[in-house]
Parts: sequence; structure tokens; C-alpha cells
Amino acid sequence: MKEVEEETPYYMQIKDKIIEDINNGTLKHGDKLPSERELAEFFKISRMTARHAISVLEKEGFVERKERVGTFVTNQRIRYNFISVNSFTKGMLDKGLTPTTKTIDMKRDRANDFMAKTLEISSGEEIFYLKRLRIVDGISVAIELSILPYKYCLGIENHMGDNISLYQVLKDLYDIKLVKQKQRMRISFSDQRESQLLNIKGESPCLLIEGTTHDPSGRIIEYTKGLSRGDLVEFYSEPTNYS
Repeated sequence: MKEVEEETPYYMQIKDKIIEDINNGTLKHGDKLPSERELAEFFKISRMTARHAISVLEKEGFVERKERVGTFVTNQRIRYNFISVNSFTKGMLDKGLTPTTKTIDMKRDRANDFMAKTLEISSGEEIFYLKRLRIVDGISVAIELSILPYKYCLGIENHMGDNISLYQVLKDLYDIKLVKQKQRMRISFSDQRESQLLNIKGESPCLLIEGTTHDPSGRIIEYTKGLSRGDLVEFYSEPTNYS
């Protein structure tokens, strides 16, 4: 670790330097951090400041404390390209991770007024409802809901199941290519059921993304709503097309 620069607040400097060491691989998953006393001596700060830095890192999901054992680096964060239209499965495989998908609920339903307006269809029109749990390297990371106008994907319920890519099915069987997303993100807190599915504490801070997915003609194919673990998932923006 590098020494602290002469700036304040000191706990933020310590936190940022530990995150930097995690991101560049100096600290890896499972590595034990120096004790609060060791950090205080190395950075020439108070133990209270060192304790505050570790506390913030723990709240943000970078480390976890084990009583009478120490503080350890947690699992590496999973990064999503916020503006890329890509299947979850392909995105994780491209990163060298092992994705798994479990179906929570799948059904045909009728669009209420909100969903009809969102999908630009008639109220009461048939829709396909699909809620899934996303798992990466054995860790539950997100709950994702997809709702599609059923008229675009008749019989799709016969082709969907665990570990099957919705976007691949749309492309292969319905000749639907998804090219654009309109999304918004906010902080949300998990309810009891969501917390159980994601193996987190009740009312944990999560990242909620909601929006629509479009085909090349601009037609809305999907309404999507995803709740991701705030301690493991981070989103970034990296445009792939320029005009």
C-alpha cells in the first residue's frame, strides 16, 4: 500500500487506497487486511480513523469482518455495461464467469394500464411475464423481471426455462433482434422475499434498473426491471457505437 497523501478526510483516503489495491489485484478475494492497529501505525492515523475506513468498506461490500479472525476482501464485484444490449449469459461468459439462471415465475397475463402504456399496447392485451434469479459463480446477484407483448412471441413459454437466454430465443425463434435500451437507475431496498432470494439482510441497499428494450424499428419488445445486490454489482457506461 502507498502512504497517505496530506489530504482530508483521512478515512476516505484509506478507503480509496484499499479499493485501488482490490481493483488492481494487489488485494484479492479472501485476502486478510491489516488490523486497525496496523493500519493506524502504517498510515500514522488514529485507530478510530482506521476503524471508520474499514466500517465504510464493509458497508459498501468490499470487505467483511469475521469476529475474532479479522477483516477479509469479499467477492470481486460484477460489472455490467449500463448501455449495452446483451444477454446476461453472454455478458458473464465474456468476463470468464459462470452464469446460472433460475426461473422464479413464468406466465401469460393481461396488461394493466401502466404496462399497456409502457409497452405501447392495448390495456388487457396478453403479455408474457418472466421473473428470474441471476447467479454468478454460485452467488445470487440479481432478480430480473421481463414483460413482453405476447403477440410478438407466441408460444415462448414452451421454449423458456432455467439457463436459457431470453434474447437468444427471441433472435433464433422469432427473428427479433434487440438493439437499444432506455433505462433509469435508482437505489432501492430489498423486501423480505428479495432478501431471501439474494441471500442478503432484510432491507439491504440494492440497485434498481427499470426500462424498455427496442428492436431496430423502435418497437418496444420488453419492459425490464432488475434488482441487483449493491454490495456485489456495479454498472458502468461504455458506448460501442459513435455517430
